[in-house]
Amino acid sequence: MPWSNIMWQKPQDLQEILTQDYRYLHQHPELSFQETETTAWLIAQLGALGIEVLDTGLSNGLVAIIRGDQAGKSVALRADIDALPVREETALPYASVAQGVMHACGHDFHTSALLGAATLLQQNRANLKGSVKLVFQPAEELSGGAVLVLDAGVLSDVSEIYGLHVMPMIPS
Repeated sequence: MPWSNIMWQKPQDLQEILTQDYRYLHQHPELSFQETETTAWLIAQLGALGIEVLDTGLSNGLVAIIRGDQAGKSVALRADIDALPVREETALPYASVAQGVMHACGHDFHTSALLGAATLLQQNRANLKGSVKLVFQPAEELSGGAVLVLDAGVLSDVSEIYGLHVMPMIPS
Protein backbone atom coordinates (compact mmCIF):
# COMPACT_ATOMS: atom_id res chain seq x y z
CA MET A 1 0.00 0.00 0.00
CA PRO A 2 1.81 3.19 -1.14
CA TRP A 3 2.00 6.25 1.09
CA SER A 4 0.06 8.32 -1.43
CA ASN A 5 -2.96 6.09 -0.72
CA ILE A 6 -2.62 6.14 3.04
CA MET A 7 -6.18 5.78 4.18
CA TRP A 8 -5.53 3.25 6.91
CA GLN A 9 -8.01 2.88 9.69
CA LYS A 10 -6.37 0.26 11.89
CA PRO A 11 -2.86 -0.04 13.36
CA GLN A 12 -2.45 -3.25 11.34
CA ASP A 13 -2.74 -1.22 8.12
CA LEU A 14 0.07 1.12 9.19
CA GLN A 15 2.14 -1.87 10.29
CA GLU A 16 1.72 -3.42 6.83
CA ILE A 17 2.89 -0.20 5.16
CA LEU A 18 5.88 0.10 7.47
CA THR A 19 6.81 -3.54 6.87
CA GLN A 20 6.80 -2.85 3.13
CA ASP A 21 8.92 0.27 3.69
CA TYR A 22 11.39 -1.66 5.84
CA ARG A 23 11.73 -4.34 3.17
CA TYR A 24 12.18 -1.76 0.41
CA LEU A 25 14.89 0.01 2.40
CA HIS A 26 16.57 -3.28 3.27
CA GLN A 27 16.60 -4.26 -0.40
CA HIS A 28 18.03 -0.90 -1.57
CA PRO A 29 20.88 0.03 0.81
CA GLU A 30 23.36 2.80 0.11
CA LEU A 31 26.72 3.48 1.72
CA SER A 32 27.57 6.58 3.75
CA PHE A 33 27.59 9.81 1.73
CA GLN A 34 25.93 7.92 -1.17
CA GLU A 35 22.32 7.85 0.10
CA THR A 36 20.97 9.66 -2.99
CA GLU A 37 18.19 7.24 -3.93
CA THR A 38 17.19 6.74 -0.28
CA THR A 39 16.91 10.51 0.13
CA ALA A 40 14.80 10.87 -3.03
CA TRP A 41 12.55 8.00 -1.89
CA LEU A 42 12.10 9.60 1.53
CA ILE A 43 11.25 12.98 -0.01
CA ALA A 44 8.54 11.26 -2.07
CA GLN A 45 7.12 9.43 0.96
CA LEU A 46 7.06 12.58 3.10
CA GLY A 47 5.55 14.60 0.26
CA ALA A 48 2.74 12.05 -0.07
CA LEU A 49 2.02 12.61 3.61
CA GLY A 50 1.96 16.39 3.16
CA ILE A 51 5.08 16.86 5.29
CA GLU A 52 7.39 19.78 4.47
CA VAL A 53 11.02 18.94 3.69
CA LEU A 54 13.31 21.77 4.77
CA ASP A 55 15.93 23.25 2.45
CA THR A 56 19.14 22.17 4.16
CA GLY A 57 21.61 22.09 1.29
CA LEU A 58 22.46 18.49 2.20
CA SER A 59 23.43 16.25 -0.72
CA ASN A 60 22.13 13.20 1.11
CA GLY A 61 19.79 12.89 4.05
CA LEU A 62 17.15 15.42 4.95
CA VAL A 63 15.29 17.25 7.66
CA ALA A 64 11.51 17.64 7.48
CA ILE A 65 9.10 19.41 9.81
CA ILE A 66 5.64 18.80 11.17
CA ARG A 67 4.17 21.99 12.57
CA GLY A 68 1.62 21.48 15.28
CA ASP A 69 -1.52 23.57 15.35
CA GLN A 70 -0.68 24.72 18.88
CA ALA A 71 2.26 26.74 20.16
CA GLY A 72 5.11 24.90 21.84
CA LYS A 73 8.75 23.93 21.65
CA SER A 74 10.54 22.25 18.78
CA VAL A 75 11.84 18.71 19.23
CA ALA A 76 13.51 16.35 16.76
CA LEU A 77 13.34 12.66 16.01
CA ARG A 78 16.36 11.10 14.30
CA ALA A 79 17.03 8.03 12.20
CA ASP A 80 20.18 7.04 10.34
CA ILE A 81 19.83 6.00 6.70
CA ASP A 82 23.17 4.60 5.55
CA ALA A 83 24.23 0.97 5.14
CA LEU A 84 27.41 -1.01 5.61
CA PRO A 85 29.88 -2.50 3.10
CA VAL A 86 28.79 -6.03 4.00
CA ARG A 87 27.72 -8.83 1.68
CA GLU A 88 24.26 -10.11 2.58
CA GLU A 89 23.91 -13.87 2.87
CA THR A 90 20.42 -14.16 4.35
CA ALA A 91 18.44 -15.50 1.37
CA LEU A 92 15.55 -13.25 2.42
CA PRO A 93 13.03 -12.56 -0.33
CA TYR A 94 13.84 -8.86 0.18
CA ALA A 95 17.62 -9.27 0.45
CA SER A 96 19.87 -6.45 -0.71
CA VAL A 97 20.13 -5.99 -4.46
CA ALA A 98 23.33 -3.94 -4.02
CA GLN A 99 26.39 -6.16 -4.26
CA GLY A 100 28.47 -5.94 -1.10
CA VAL A 101 26.14 -3.45 0.62
CA MET A 102 23.47 -4.18 3.21
CA HIS A 103 21.57 -2.77 6.13
CA ALA A 104 23.23 -4.94 8.75
CA CYS A 105 22.84 -2.52 11.64
CA GLY A 106 19.13 -1.70 11.70
CA HIS A 107 19.11 1.61 9.85
CA ASP A 108 16.39 0.28 7.55
CA PHE A 109 14.25 -0.30 10.65
CA HIS A 110 15.17 3.08 12.16
CA THR A 111 14.11 4.85 8.96
CA SER A 112 10.81 3.00 8.58
CA ALA A 113 10.04 3.59 12.29
CA LEU A 114 10.60 7.32 11.83
CA LEU A 115 8.25 7.27 8.83
CA GLY A 116 5.66 5.62 11.07
CA ALA A 117 6.11 8.28 13.73
CA ALA A 118 5.86 10.97 11.04
CA THR A 119 2.60 9.49 9.81
CA LEU A 120 1.02 9.48 13.25
CA LEU A 121 2.29 12.96 14.12
CA GLN A 122 1.10 14.43 10.82
CA GLN A 123 -2.35 12.92 11.26
CA ASN A 124 -2.57 14.30 14.81
CA ARG A 125 -0.95 17.70 14.30
CA ALA A 126 -4.14 19.45 15.51
CA ASN A 127 -3.23 18.15 18.97
CA LEU A 128 0.51 18.74 18.57
CA LYS A 129 2.03 21.52 20.65
CA GLY A 130 5.05 22.94 18.83
CA SER A 131 6.85 21.28 15.97
CA VAL A 132 8.70 18.06 15.33
CA LYS A 133 11.69 17.97 13.04
CA LEU A 134 12.36 14.65 11.37
CA VAL A 135 16.07 14.05 10.85
CA PHE A 136 17.01 11.37 8.32
CA GLN A 137 20.76 11.47 8.94
CA PRO A 138 23.27 10.38 6.31
CA ALA A 139 26.64 8.81 7.00
CA GLU A 140 26.21 7.65 10.58
CA GLU A 141 28.55 4.72 10.00
CA LEU A 142 31.43 7.06 9.06
CA SER A 143 30.51 9.55 11.80
CA GLY A 144 30.37 12.54 9.46
CA GLY A 145 26.67 12.86 8.76
CA ALA A 146 25.65 14.35 12.10
CA VAL A 147 28.09 17.23 11.66
CA LEU A 148 26.65 17.96 8.21
CA VAL A 149 23.11 18.06 9.60
CA LEU A 150 24.15 20.32 12.47
CA ASP A 151 26.11 22.61 10.14
CA ALA A 152 22.98 23.00 7.97
CA GLY A 153 21.60 25.13 10.83
CA VAL A 154 18.06 23.75 10.75
CA LEU A 155 18.20 22.34 14.28
CA SER A 156 19.15 25.54 16.11
CA ASP A 157 15.64 25.90 17.57
CA VAL A 158 15.39 22.26 18.71
CA SER A 159 15.30 21.83 22.49
CA GLU A 160 15.44 18.01 22.52
CA ILE A 161 16.34 15.29 20.06
CA TYR A 162 15.44 11.59 20.26
CA GLY A 163 16.67 8.54 18.40
CA LEU A 164 16.53 4.82 18.84
CA HIS A 165 18.57 1.73 18.24
CA VAL A 166 17.30 -1.79 17.86
CA MET A 167 18.74 -4.97 19.31
CA PRO A 168 17.05 -8.10 17.95
CA MET A 169 18.06 -10.20 20.95
CA ILE A 170 16.00 -8.05 23.31
CA PRO A 171 12.22 -8.60 23.24
CA SER A 172 10.19 -5.53 22.36
